[in-house]
Amino acid sequence: MGDRGIRIQDLSLEKQEAARKSLEGIRGGVEPEEIVLRPYRAGELGWISWRHCVLYREEYGFDDTFEYYLLAGMVQYLHDLKGKGEVWVADCAGTVVGSIAIVEITHEEIQLRWFLLEPGFRGLGLGKRLMDTALDYCRGKGFEKVFLWTVSELLAARHLYEIYSFSPTETKAHFLWGKNIIEERWDLVL
Repeated sequence: MGDRGIRIQDLSLEKQEAARKSLEGIRGGVEPEEIVLRPYRAGELGWISWRHCVLYREEYGFDDTFEYYLLAGMVQYLHDLKGKGEVWVADCAGTVVGSIAIVEITHEEIQLRWFLLEPGFRGLGLGKRLMDTALDYCRGKGFEKVFLWTVSELLAARHLYEIYSFSPTETKAHFLWGKNIIEERWDLVL
């Protein structure tokens, strides 16, 4: 472990379950409108990557190579693109419980990324609030089109993309992140 710290997968199954319940239990009696959407703070991209890795492993069977994909995208955003765009988090009493980002690759190439909600916070309308925030940002900047990549297994996310009038425009079937997947590109004309 050394410099990497403790990874959730290194914990016993009992401790992993306790950590998961703790994250899900954060909500407690909090109402959805008490959860604040705000720009991310330094260090929170690490949380976003970590929770994607944990949840996508548990829910979809992705392997450790998924972490490289996430971190490479975050390095591109922070270093190569100099933070052009915005990352928002859903903050519940000081704890991040969701995220979404708009990455401005070029003025014509705008990507929605890192959309995630903790399981205990799904079904509360936070996904729609995050999508509205991201797309309002795009419209406010005068962007004409935004795209995203997802995988066919993410049914709830795909349903939300359809509600917001994204359309699938490209698919790729391949072995990635430890399994056979179908990646999908979805585009939205604003």
